[in-house]
Amino acid sequence: MIDALATMPIPRRLLIILLAVLALMMAPHLANLHPAVMGLFAITLLWRLLALDQPNRLPGRSVLILLTVGAVVLVISSTGLHDGRLTGTALLGSMLGLKLLELRSRRDVHITLFLGFFLALTQFLYNQSLWLAGYLLIGITILIALQLGLSRVKTDVKSQLGAAGIMLSAALPLALVIFLLFPRLHTPLWGIDTERAITGISGEMNLGSIGELSRSNAIAFRVSFTDQVPIPAQRYWRGPVLWHTDGQRWQPGQRPVRSSRTDEISAAPISYEITLEPTGEYWLFGLDTVTQAPPSSHINSNHALVGAKRVHRRFSYIAGSDPDYLQLELSTIDRQHALQLPEQVSPRVRALVNDWLAETDAAEPMQLIQKALDYFNREPFVYTLSPGRLGGDPIDTFLFETRRGFCEHYAGSFALLMRLGGVPSRVVIGYQGGDKNPHADHWVVRQSDAHAWTEVWLPELGWWRVDPTAAVAPERIEQPIDSALSQDHDQIVFRADARGLFGSLWREAVWLADAVDFGWHRWVIGFDFHRQRHLLKDFGIGHLRGTDVAIALLVGCTLAIALVYLISRLPAPKRGDPLPRLWHKFRHKLRRAGMEAPAWQGPYDLCQRAADIFPEQASELTAISRLYVQLRYGRHSDPRQIGALRQRIARLKLNAA
Repeated sequence: MIDALATMPIPRRLLIILLAVLALMMAPHLANLHPAVMGLFAITLLWRLLALDQPNRLPGRSVLILLTVGAVVLVISSTGLHDGRLTGTALLGSMLGLKLLELRSRRDVHITLFLGFFLALTQFLYNQSLWLAGYLLIGITILIALQLGLSRVKTDVKSQLGAAGIMLSAALPLALVIFLLFPRLHTPLWGIDTERAITGISGEMNLGSIGELSRSNAIAFRVSFTDQVPIPAQRYWRGPVLWHTDGQRWQPGQRPVRSSRTDEISAAPISYEITLEPTGEYWLFGLDTVTQAPPSSHINSNHALVGAKRVHRRFSYIAGSDPDYLQLELSTIDRQHALQLPEQVSPRVRALVNDWLAETDAAEPMQLIQKALDYFNREPFVYTLSPGRLGGDPIDTFLFETRRGFCEHYAGSFALLMRLGGVPSRVVIGYQGGDKNPHADHWVVRQSDAHAWTEVWLPELGWWRVDPTAAVAPERIEQPIDSALSQDHDQIVFRADARGLFGSLWREAVWLADAVDFGWHRWVIGFDFHRQRHLLKDFGIGHLRGTDVAIALLVGCTLAIALVYLISRLPAPKRGDPLPRLWHKFRHKLRRAGMEAPAWQGPYDLCQRAADIFPEQASELTAISRLYVQLRYGRHSDPRQIGALRQRIARLKLNAA
């Protein structure tokens, strides 16, 4: 049997739309694929577009073979075969482009459409954002509409899009049920490391490095507290701990770092879930001090949270912290590292500390701490993102000359001052603060919240957090930094509530977008085994195992398909016919004009009698009868002609002779 449609030419409009949609669906790969691969696809697309009206411009078989070999060589040379994801995507894009050069029949278009669906799927190997999903959903809908158009003689884009939308809407409930109930792995749906690391906390601190980071308003991580929300003064998110300094740079040093024993860690009165953005580093962040680590991570002897592998994708983990936890042991080697000094310390810095020591009790290190904080508070220090260059000895220049700095200047110099006074100290870098999303239940910590603080060792308190920045700018602990305004001012500008209608609307829109994005990650991208079990418990079926859920899902889908089939076999209800109502209205007009209009009389006889009684309207009455007979007894019912009949009857005015 020969398919008549297969021999018909490809509709020109359909082909143009197909080329445009494929170009738009390939466009996001500009951020992923080599420019040469994207260039090859663009050339083949343009080539096919120029050959729309002149098919003889399309290459022959021998040229296509040469192009195919060249495309394979291009893919291998551009990707290096080290990443199967990149190689496969580049090969698919190149072959799709070459397929466009042999589109000569409807069968070729069918194959190209299926390749387009695979092209859409490859986008999620690199980016799984909600916005990309919506973008690709539009493209997939158009591809389905084009597929429907191939089965029709005449292309009607509007009706095909409507049919495609109905098909997707009908499939959505079943897809949702399968997504929620299908047994899941212990890792999220998209376990591939897909996102590039953004700028974030590094493993060391240079004077000015955190200030540069704080110019960014990008999100570092989001936090959802289970119950108790700590006050702003406790919202220190601990990261790497730095022990060694050369006066300019702070590093972890050569001190051995080991995992803390779990039996030495106290309970965690504050539980929370963190969704961390990719950093490319091993460490995770937790509320100071972390006492319960998530799986595949550990708490090291610095009480920093460290993951088993680098963070190359956004992911969520649950941790617990105890802000009142005290570490009351300091080994001899730790004391040596916590008192390490640079090779050269300026005489002015040493003299400053010696003056404080002469005025304080050596057995009361808290007095020395207070002296240093009073110095930062009393002298004209400025908290700024633009401290300028510190020449010579940077600590000496900062403490006695410029007195302009960001948190790393204050934390680094304070730790050095404490070491000169015989008080063990170290620097901790991480984040401080966070904003509550008013449209969701999570807090947002941004790169502009990056912070550095100091920990000093006190015999009765252990490692005690001291934030010297609070002595200069106490607002930093209560309010986040406005990274945009701070770059245009000499001092730090803290974020306040948006003023004006436009500012308020924009702020609400930003928060709403963040809530939607976080919900997409939590319930779609990050919907793993644990989150599914929690959801099933809410529905009262959390006791079912994976195989039980799979069997129940299979039975439920079978019953649903059977129900849909039975409903489709029912006789379709007849739609209301407007013609009887219009004819009834016409006879009603005749009776109101004084003429008898029995229901049994046919339209021709009735209108002939009416024309004799109302000769001035004879032509209109004849037109009404002919139009009614044509619609009532013809093969097709044209809605436009029904509308014309309705208008003629409405305009009819009967005046007797």
